[in-house]
Amino acid sequence: MLSQGYVLIPCFNEEGNLLRLVERLVEVFRTNGWAWKILCVNDGSHDRTSEEIDLAQAKFGNLLRIDHPRNLGFAQAIRTGVETLLQQPNLDGAFIMDADLTHDPASLVLFASALEDGADLVIGSRYVERGKMERVPFWRRALSGLGNSVGRLMGIPVKDATSGYRAFSRKALEIVRSCRENDFSIQLEEVLLCRKAGLRLAEVPITLGVRDVGISKFHYSIRLFWRYFLLVLSLQSRARNQRG
Repeated sequence: MLSQGYVLIPCFNEEGNLLRLVERLVEVFRTNGWAWKILCVNDGSHDRTSEEIDLAQAKFGNLLRIDHPRNLGFAQAIRTGVETLLQQPNLDGAFIMDADLTHDPASLVLFASALEDGADLVIGSRYVERGKMERVPFWRRALSGLGNSVGRLMGIPVKDATSGYRAFSRKALEIVRSCRENDFSIQLEEVLLCRKAGLRLAEVPITLGVRDVGISKFHYSIRLFWRYFLLVLSLQSRARNQRG
């Protein structure tokens, strides 16, 4: 069993979601007998997200926080959190999830089991058996499916490379520390760099929902797909040069 786990939650303007998510996480911890902790990276929120983190800290006591003075973006929030996690003694596993309640905390059991079985990077997948989406608009399903299909044709070794619900061994966190991408493409970079380093990848089924409160920060765009494409080409080119 993972005795010391941390759940990293990057958050930007998640008033109405953050406290509810922490409450659900703590319930899952208690049900499974986990003495885990939560790390919130408040990425320059200008709503009441900070106050909700304060309330969660006062209520549960197992929550750490880092505040960016301004919004630095998803990728930097990940890097800030990872640097902090790597300073924690006896870290057995780290988990990253969205703050908007679209990721079910109960699925942490599957991620923990995969880490215990030896995986280094575990991705919560909508596209493996028992994985699914609920209430997600058709256009988002279509774009996500298209992006991941193209990715597999380009040699990406997982079915859901853009899922943000993930688990990491310490070795995988060290890889994430070296990621350079500055937007949501960091998720694809994590997969590619962990594979390049010879780490073991795994996928577990999740159900992706939609947020009930607030506005999504993730937007499919031509720019994002272009970043994915350039990232894959860059890493493939580096690998060829190293072999040569």
